[in-house]
Amino acid sequence: MSITQHTPFHIQRANAAHIDAICTIERTAVQMFYGHPAWRFYSRLSIPKDLLEEEIRRGFVWVAVDDESGEIVGFIWLDVELHGNVVGIAEIDVLPAFHRRGIGSALLEHACNWASEKGYRRIDLGTLPDVPWNAPFYARHGFVVVDKNDPAFAYARDRDRENGFPEELRVFMSRTLSS
Repeated sequence: MSITQHTPFHIQRANAAHIDAICTIERTAVQMFYGHPAWRFYSRLSIPKDLLEEEIRRGFVWVAVDDESGEIVGFIWLDVELHGNVVGIAEIDVLPAFHRRGIGSALLEHACNWASEKGYRRIDLGTLPDVPWNAPFYARHGFVVVDKNDPAFAYARDRDRENGFPEELRVFMSRTLSS
């Protein structure tokens, strides 16, 4: 049985001063995929700082801040460039030392609530089906696996293809948002 430790934290909009911390979290979190077939892909890609800076400026990135240390321990980045009333999760990561403390769940729910308040009807993501902190995590939060060949997910398939990500490793998931 694992015990979840409580870590007091709060979520706030990211700002330009958080860019380096966000990039460090992403590179630290990617190490958890070492040995997985996706490692080859994840290890060679990293968040482009200029794109991250633009999305922070636009208000689509939030961070989780440890209340005791002031350290940025996680983040979520939403992709609003999809189509119509759909928003995507571009990236969500929590420092491994802070896993199983509710931070990822809080970031995810914060993003879903924000998207719902802004009138989005659905939130989509691509993830790995066989990694506990990926598809099973999202399923616990109301996301369901969808047909990746559905035309609604063409943008995600195209992005994976452009980045050389193996299609057989990915599932797409979606959650309907209330208005």
